[in-house]
Amino acid sequence: MGLSTLSKLFVSVCLISGSYAYTLPMDDILAYAKEDTIFKEHTLSITRNYVNPDGIFKSGLRINGQSPGPCIQGDENDWVRVTVNNNSPVAITIHFHGILQRGTPWADGVSGVTQNPIFPGESYIYEFQVKDQYGFTWYHAHHRGYSTDGVYGPMNFVPSPKRERPYHLITNDTSDIETLLELEKDPIPLIGDDSFKWDMDSIISRMFDYGVDPLCIQSILINGKGRKVCHDPEVFERLRNKNGTSQNVRNGEFDSWGCMKMENGYTNATNFSGLEIPGYYETCDSTFTEQFEHHSNTDWYYFNLLNAGGQFTKAFSIDGHQLWVVAIDGIFVNPQIGHQIILPVGSRVTIVVKAKRGIFPMRFAAALTPQFIEGVGYLVNHMENGTRNDTLPTIFQDLDGRLISENYTSIWPKNTAPFDESARYNLGTRPADHTFNLHLNRTGMITFSLFPDGELLPHNFEHDKPLLYNFSQQSYGKWALRDNIKTGDIVDIIINNSNAMGHPIHLHGHLFYLLSHDNSNAFIHNSVEDAVQHGYTAFNDNPPLFDITYIPPRGHSVIRFVADNPGIWLIHCHNLGHLLGGMGAVIFEDEESLNQLMKSRTIS
Repeated sequence: MGLSTLSKLFVSVCLISGSYAYTLPMDDILAYAKEDTIFKEHTLSITRNYVNPDGIFKSGLRINGQSPGPCIQGDENDWVRVTVNNNSPVAITIHFHGILQRGTPWADGVSGVTQNPIFPGESYIYEFQVKDQYGFTWYHAHHRGYSTDGVYGPMNFVPSPKRERPYHLITNDTSDIETLLELEKDPIPLIGDDSFKWDMDSIISRMFDYGVDPLCIQSILINGKGRKVCHDPEVFERLRNKNGTSQNVRNGEFDSWGCMKMENGYTNATNFSGLEIPGYYETCDSTFTEQFEHHSNTDWYYFNLLNAGGQFTKAFSIDGHQLWVVAIDGIFVNPQIGHQIILPVGSRVTIVVKAKRGIFPMRFAAALTPQFIEGVGYLVNHMENGTRNDTLPTIFQDLDGRLISENYTSIWPKNTAPFDESARYNLGTRPADHTFNLHLNRTGMITFSLFPDGELLPHNFEHDKPLLYNFSQQSYGKWALRDNIKTGDIVDIIINNSNAMGHPIHLHGHLFYLLSHDNSNAFIHNSVEDAVQHGYTAFNDNPPLFDITYIPPRGHSVIRFVADNPGIWLIHCHNLGHLLGGMGAVIFEDEESLNQLMKSRTIS
């Protein structure tokens, strides 16, 4: 679109004499809990256990004896207190993914940025308000990738009664709408997780001792349950030979786990089979452990989908059913109906389903990846009399996560739009105050960068004194995005990807608008304004609002947010190996206001 069209799209918020005016009262910034605050209380006890979620025993971490951990629930605007007791032998932090931490940046749960790690035998208390936020999100370990060992769980906050819902766009039946309003109070989480053969400490040792990228997994769990499934070589051969651009990373030779052989670059490895380099995994042996089942006798289902895996984008479907998408990353969207949902790592999608009677497989398949693998659970509906579907339900997606027929539809978060008027784009027409240009690239087998020159987030940053308590007089590397950002400023981040793999990029402390996205072309302009002046026409007319954007190989995303949350916020790839390999940076936001805020705090 041209400049005039862009001006029509970007509706002005507050223009005074041609300049943009924005103020945020200090009382809103200094929003920490008062003495009479009523908290929703939760306790998470972390332990090390020997577990077999998919039939193969390994060392793992558990929350209150389980994984996923218990659901943290409440209502929009609630104050929450979470006490973490670390009874494990490793250091832990807990990040409340998607909670913006307005006025409580110290509760973001990132070691080296907002706090010290919680060491074995220690406890730590997080307090924060779910301020003007609702819907589905999650919590997970944010130290050394220990979420992969099982430290994660769902969070759900019921929207305020004043907040408009989109359910009338799905059905005009009053009874159905009332049912959906009841179901949103206690939705069913469906969490897909990548389960490795090894625990995280072993994965990290293989990474840094031998340069082994943890590229392939053993199984995909659903709500912590699954099994290792083996396929005949002919299955992988068929999938490899399928046509389509999404197969561009799947044109090699595969081992019995469906993992593509990756030989180039492993300079420290000589025994590929002994180290089980990707593509050289030992012979696959199936297991027959319990799979997740949900039993109910209702017609409508309200599911919260989450890709909690540290590795793969997921494609989700329920055999025989179409799925209504009603929210992305805790924001109501204009409902869309489709046969499949695409979930980048860390993304949350809320769906409603009008269910049939019978038993129906629910599938999380790895998508856009160098491995053919899926996890399967079951929706068991109206089976009290032993009745079941007489014929096999339609399967919509293949083992590779691709739709089986062009007549079926897939829904990506990037193709949705906010439903709530207050969540739609309304940030004005003036140029951004700050533009950061990031460039995703792989600098080695296990090193990944956000910067054109390959600069890495320091590997030891998690063990340094937290930046939040040590930033005023310090100077840092390029990974510190420090540009005198003030409250009210508009910040653009241009993210190009020169890598042959996609990256899910997550920003802490903010939701952002996806102004531009392309699956195969770079954003060649230095800023949004420069693009408009040069006739760039691919800006989003009604941009989605979320906290993770998937950057495809050779593609780009341009994101925008308003600086309204003083803090130091991590931006990083949510693939855990890539973050550990250096693909991260931190944004310093309104340091003057942050200094005032931090005067009320002392380091923990």
